[in-house]
Amino acid sequence: MTSPTFKRAAVIGWPVAHSLSPVIHNHWMQVHGIEGEYEKITVEPENLASAVEDMKTKGFSGFNVTVPHKEAIIPYLDKLAPLARLMGAVNTVKIDVDGTTTGFNTDGIGLLANLEKSLPSWPRDRPALVVGAGGAARAAALGLLNENLPFVVITNRTRKKAEAIAQDIGRGRMVVVDWEERNDVALTAGLIVNTTTLGMHGNDALELDISKCARDTVVYDIVYQPLITPLLAEAEKLGLRTVTGLGMLVYQAAAAFKVWFDIMPEYDAALRARLEAVFQ
Repeated sequence: MTSPTFKRAAVIGWPVAHSLSPVIHNHWMQVHGIEGEYEKITVEPENLASAVEDMKTKGFSGFNVTVPHKEAIIPYLDKLAPLARLMGAVNTVKIDVDGTTTGFNTDGIGLLANLEKSLPSWPRDRPALVVGAGGAARAAALGLLNENLPFVVITNRTRKKAEAIAQDIGRGRMVVVDWEERNDVALTAGLIVNTTTLGMHGNDALELDISKCARDTVVYDIVYQPLITPLLAEAEKLGLRTVTGLGMLVYQAAAAFKVWFDIMPEYDAALRARLEAVFQ
């Protein structure tokens, strides 16, 4: 029988086998003396509602949400934190002792923290290009809108989804461009952020021509499996500065850990070594 003090948390997604979240959270639980376990749970879209109820029944402290559930999970939650409501996406859920579920979004926090710690001098005098229109794209766009950039450009294969983000959070400072125009926009961007799963193991690479970008352009890919995606490999070959998605994963995880356990953990040398070992 599980001890009442045993804490459980998880990440749910479809697929979820690639997730490194258990490495991160189990490390922090050990460091902070929390008896418990963080696990991966594969949840097919049609089973999302029952998965939430199952975790409530089993006494989970909370869970992370990854693709494709970040938006779909909202109807199954009791409350949304303001940032999650504004983004229209959830990546972290807290389950109170009475079973009440609250959705949060820490993606934007993680994305910007990773960028600031990796390249604090990234260009802010030119537009940023956000590729994609899912929950991570919303997080990226909202975070970048607070960075006093001239404006943020968003592009997606399905233009209507990009338009919805611009309408919901754009505040008149977001421009939507057709997918076929993405290469032209990349020429003038100071920051390019891929928020899609293109480039992930098993997926096609993102087709984006960055060969004529300015030398100080930063290319940021939130995909971390592989750590160096085809897009980042091309950017490095061209001499452009790059940011991998691993730091975003860690910093958004730290904010989630704080939500569940009221402790803000650190990205320490031991955790960095554990994560680096995964990619060796």
